[in-house]
Amino acid sequence: MTISWHGFNYFKIKNTDHSLIFNPYSLEKGGKVPKAKADVILITDKSQSNKVKYDKDTFVLDSPGECEVHGIFIYGHEVSGQLIYQVTIEDIKIVFMGEFGHQELSNGDMDFIKATDILIVPVGGGDLATAKEANKIISHLEPRIVIPSCHKSGSGKLNLDKVDDFVKEFGVNPEEMDKLKLKKKDLPQEEVKLIVLKPQ
Repeated sequence: MTISWHGFNYFKIKNTDHSLIFNPYSLEKGGKVPKAKADVILITDKSQSNKVKYDKDTFVLDSPGECEVHGIFIYGHEVSGQLIYQVTIEDIKIVFMGEFGHQELSNGDMDFIKATDILIVPVGGGDLATAKEANKIISHLEPRIVIPSCHKSGSGKLNLDKVDDFVKEFGVNPEEMDKLKLKKKDLPQEEVKLIVLKPQ
């Protein structure tokens, strides 16, 4: 499985057979994103759905619920109007926090997203979660891998904090890479790993 970042909060997950994309849109005024090519597209902010261009046979989800598509298990959960997705691919559980802001996660919310392998969480502040808030979420969930999203790098002219601010708050030395390639057996067993992806 390969995870790549295409700026702001646009991520693509691909395995040998299928591909899934999270949030293929830009919040930057006038920002345009090319047509998204994937088997599955998941959108956390329904108001942005009309910005997304995709092939007619693509499965698109922008609301709470659960389903299985191409062997990918998808659970959408709403917190204060913001969707969070839990996706299981190749027996790896990924939680995508979307454009999560300053909401509080209840115990029920935590139960929904606990025991995650990979957490993709916004860290850039503004209307979205700050470095401190993201760190609090991480401490509750204890994922094996953390991938920060919605930070200054790769987000155009949006006024967001640098990922360095989050790295300092989190206190874990990051591994920077173009794409994250891994299998279930590659997941760290002891300490959490911080992966900072470069925009593609």
